[in-house]
Amino acid sequence: MKLLTRTIINYFWLTIGVLLVTGFLLYGFLYLQIFEEIKEQLQLQESMVAKEISEGRKVNFPLVKTEAVPLDRLMVNPVFKDTLIYDDIQKKKEGYYILRQPRQINGQVYMIEVMTTHIGWDGYSRAIIFIFILIAMMIVVVGSIINYFSNRKLLWPFLQNLDRLKVYSVSSNEKLELVGSDISEFKEFNLVINGLTERAGGEYRVLKEFTENASHEIQTPLSIIQGKLDRMSQFDQSVEMTGFIADAKSAVNRLTKVNKGLLLLAKLDNGAFPDENVLDISNLLFRQMEQIDDLIDHKAIKLVTEIKPKKITASASLMEVLISNLLSNMIAHSPKGATAKIVLLKNKISFENSGNQLPFEEHKLFNRFGKSVLGKTGNGLGLPIVQQICLLYGWQISYCYRGGNHIFEIIF
Repeated sequence: MKLLTRTIINYFWLTIGVLLVTGFLLYGFLYLQIFEEIKEQLQLQESMVAKEISEGRKVNFPLVKTEAVPLDRLMVNPVFKDTLIYDDIQKKKEGYYILRQPRQINGQVYMIEVMTTHIGWDGYSRAIIFIFILIAMMIVVVGSIINYFSNRKLLWPFLQNLDRLKVYSVSSNEKLELVGSDISEFKEFNLVINGLTERAGGEYRVLKEFTENASHEIQTPLSIIQGKLDRMSQFDQSVEMTGFIADAKSAVNRLTKVNKGLLLLAKLDNGAFPDENVLDISNLLFRQMEQIDDLIDHKAIKLVTEIKPKKITASASLMEVLISNLLSNMIAHSPKGATAKIVLLKNKISFENSGNQLPFEEHKLFNRFGKSVLGKTGNGLGLPIVQQICLLYGWQISYCYRGGNHIFEIIF
C-alpha cells in the first residue's frame, strides 16, 4: 500500500473515531442541560403553586394538582420522574416530566404535583443527530480530499526522487540529481542518498578497475605458463613427465576459463552489457548445435529438437554464452547413448537430458564453485553465469529432475 493511501486511511479512521466520541459527548451534554432546565422549570412552577396556596388563592393552573395530605407525608422526599399521558388531540401518548413534592403551608401539608411535556426532545435529538452526521460526513470527505492533495504536494519531491533512484545505476557516469525540498526530513534524505550513491559509485569504479587489472595480470602469466608447457612438451621426456605436463596444461586451461568466467560474472553483476539488439534465438541455437555435432556423435546422443522462431532483445554475446553453457552442460552430463531434447517455443526454452539424479542438493546447482562432481572437469561457473544472465534480463530459470531426466527451463 502506498504511503499516501495509508495516510488518507489513517486520517479517515482517526476522524471517524474523534467524531463518534465527540458526538456521544455532545448528545449527553445537551441531554443533561435540557434535563436540568426542565427540572428548574418544574421547581419554579411548584414554588409558584405553593405561593398561591399560602396567599389563600385557589390554584387552577393547567397540569397542576394539589392535595391535602396527613402530616406524616411531609417526610416524603420530592419525586422527579417521567411518565406517559394520553393526548386526546393527537390521539397518542405523550411524554411528560412530573415533580411531586410535599409542602407545609399554613399548618397544612399539601402534596403539590406539577408536570410539563418533554418539549419534543425526540424531535430535537433526531435533528441534532442528522445535523451532526451531515457535518461529520462533510468534515471526513472534505478533510480527506484536502489531506490527499496536501500530502501529495508535500510528498511530490520524495516520489520524484524515488523514480530517479529506480533508474539510477552506479555504473553510469551521470551524477544523481535529486529534487530539492523545503522539508527538513527530505533535505536530510537527499544528503544521505547523495552521499550513499557517491560512495557506491566510487567503490564500483575501484572494484571494476581491480577486476579488469586482476584479469589482465592473471591472464599474462597464464599465457606464459601455457607457452612454456607447450615448449616443454616438444622435448623428449619420460612417460611420467609427459603426464605431469598434460596435467599442468589441463590445470592452466581450467584456470584460464575460471578467470574469464569470473570476469564475465563481474560484468554481469554490474550490468555492463549495453549492446542489446533484436536477436533470433533459433539461429543462435542452430549455430551452437552445429559446433557440438562431433561431441553428440562421439557420445551417440539421440538429440530431439522442437525449435520455433523466437526474437528477443538482448546482448548477442551473452545469448551465445547462455546457449553454449546450457548445451555444454547437457552434453557433459549425458551418458553415452542417452536421449536429449531441446525445445524453443514462444515464451520459453528448455534443455532436457537423461541421467542419474544429482549427487548434491538442487539449491547448490547455481552456486559458484558450490558443487563437487567426481570425474567432471568443468570450472563450476557455467550455470551461475546462465543464472546471472537471466537475472539481468528478468527471465525465470528453473531446474527439475523428472522421469529420470534433468530439465533446465527459461521463461522469457
